[in-house]
Amino acid sequence: MVILCTGLQEVAEEHQDVSKEHRDIAKEQLQAQKDLAKERLSEEEQKCHQLFRLTTSSRDATYEWYKDRVEERVEDTCMWFLKHEHFQTWLNQESGPLLVTADPGCGKSVLAKYLIDHGLPRSTTICYFFFKDQDQNTVRQALCALLHHLFSLKPLLIEHAMPQFRKDGQGLTNSTESLWKVLRNAIKDPQAGPVIMVLDALDECAESEFTDLMRNVESQFRSDLLGDGKLKYLLTCRPYDQIVSKFRVLLDAFPNIHIPGEEESETITQEVNHVITRRINQLSMKKRLSPQIKSHLEKRLQETTHRTYLWVYLVFDYLEKADFKKTSKGVDSIIATLPRSINEAYEQILNKTNEDPIVRTIVRKALSIILATSRPLTLSEMNVAMNIDYTSQYIHDLDLEDDEHFKVRLRSWCGLFVSIHHGKIYFLHQTAREFLLIDLASPTTASSVLRWYHSITTQDAHAVLAELCVLYLNFFNSNVSLLIDEDLGAGYSFDRYTFLDYSAQTWGAHLREANIMDDDAIVPLALRICDPGSKSYSLWFRMYWKTASMTTTEYFTNLMVASYYGHRAVVKLLLEQGAEVEAQDNDYGQTPLSLAAANGHEAAVGLLLEHGAEVETKDTGFGDTPLSWAAANGHEAVVRLLLEQGAEVEAKDNYSRTPLWLAAANGHEAVARLLQRKSR
Repeated sequence: MVILCTGLQEVAEEHQDVSKEHRDIAKEQLQAQKDLAKERLSEEEQKCHQLFRLTTSSRDATYEWYKDRVEERVEDTCMWFLKHEHFQTWLNQESGPLLVTADPGCGKSVLAKYLIDHGLPRSTTICYFFFKDQDQNTVRQALCALLHHLFSLKPLLIEHAMPQFRKDGQGLTNSTESLWKVLRNAIKDPQAGPVIMVLDALDECAESEFTDLMRNVESQFRSDLLGDGKLKYLLTCRPYDQIVSKFRVLLDAFPNIHIPGEEESETITQEVNHVITRRINQLSMKKRLSPQIKSHLEKRLQETTHRTYLWVYLVFDYLEKADFKKTSKGVDSIIATLPRSINEAYEQILNKTNEDPIVRTIVRKALSIILATSRPLTLSEMNVAMNIDYTSQYIHDLDLEDDEHFKVRLRSWCGLFVSIHHGKIYFLHQTAREFLLIDLASPTTASSVLRWYHSITTQDAHAVLAELCVLYLNFFNSNVSLLIDEDLGAGYSFDRYTFLDYSAQTWGAHLREANIMDDDAIVPLALRICDPGSKSYSLWFRMYWKTASMTTTEYFTNLMVASYYGHRAVVKLLLEQGAEVEAQDNDYGQTPLSLAAANGHEAAVGLLLEHGAEVETKDTGFGDTPLSWAAANGHEAVVRLLLEQGAEVEAKDNYSRTPLWLAAANGHEAVARLLQRKSR
């Protein structure tokens, strides 16, 4: 039996070696193609091309990495799609979209990866982007990835980006309008040939940007814009009506546009069985199961209802670690303990912390951080964040261990619930985030103390991270804390400062989303880092403004900072202390009310108006009133509030632009209609 297993293992390893060899050859060919492209491009064109990559360091995750981290397709899976009549019809079309929907954990990303690497015609230029919630979830990122890959494979098409690049420079990648224009022009070029754009996980695209994405995808199939281009889109997402409904306009032109995988559940379930069989073979070798026990275990697993690829992944991790008796009764006993759904699997992973309330509190803190972060934290950043609390007075109080040791500790806390790739921390799957979060719109109440399902609100998660960021930034107000250059010179570890950039960039947004109460302990600490006279302020404010691509203003009051971020509790405290409501910054002449209105912070605007803020004060930069700023940025609630306070609808800036003109010019229809009604 051992000899047989060894032989099977050798065959499997040989098969893996061949597959790896094929992948390596493909990568070498692609790299050779890219090297040849570089030789053809001028230095200016190469600079433009690399701009679309959006990464500044070799450690940054690229769009290619997000595809490569998806698991490979198991043989005999995805056949429900590959043989589907609509897919075959779409392949034979010259242009058109195809939407593939399926339930969570049913292998949409695996399918997308397989199609990109193997399943789509090699004669076609294939570009792709895998949306990832909170990480790469913007239309800007998607367009830059598609253009970078397109220009890598078709270098001569870079000419369509050059006019805009010469005009906007590095700002080109910040304008989705310009990026769409470049993409449309490149696709229409006969040199492009047939092009397929694969966009995976549309449901993870930022909600505020999804409508714009679909409107532009739809417009690309209008004959006057497509020209002679041969463009196809392959899109995957969950079967959400708000996404699927966006395609109804295209149904007349493309009646076979949608392949609903959720209606193929029986076929997909049968394909999941192939994965179970493969994993059983691997488990059998590892645990030396007899053929009878192996067959019995396989049969029992395939009898489980509602099984998905994700469920299989979680269950086999459990089975590999379990020390079950190698008998039929032993198999039946372990089967009885297996989770019946993905949610049960998640609960089982996290419930091991219930026995120790201290560990449970630590795990809750870690999960709250991952829920709230605007981007995935690195291990170093997470290490610092997990060590911050109210007992820490100075930055050198942080009891940090080596990142590799911390990684092991994080794994022991959270198990498979989190994954670590490229030194960054993620949830295992989008369903893990949904498992934790309480849906406040749902009539169900929060779970009991001992359950993880729907146990954390978005506000609670932001409150945890806001507190950590504010506490961390306050370290730099201490006379004992040394600034970075001095600290490094003194021989202290740089690791303590890895959380500085994230805190400087995001503390304001987290504090606003946390909906902090007036008497919360964090309010006076937030007030300290808003004080322009503090050491912390000069550090984080400079870092934030540099990343925001704006000139640092020389004069900002603490009320301006709190108003800019929309910190209602801090604004209220400052107003009660007599802060100057009409102060203006030296560079742009904006008041606290102007800053709050420009950023859509209704609560802060209301407080400032209650304390006598002048609604008609114009800034010195453009001559805009608070109403003009709110209208230009489409903040309907703030516009309505200012109008109720008598704001002048016909006020003109230095360029004779009214609030109505600014709203219309920026595409804010609801605001434009509101202003139009008021001006009559």
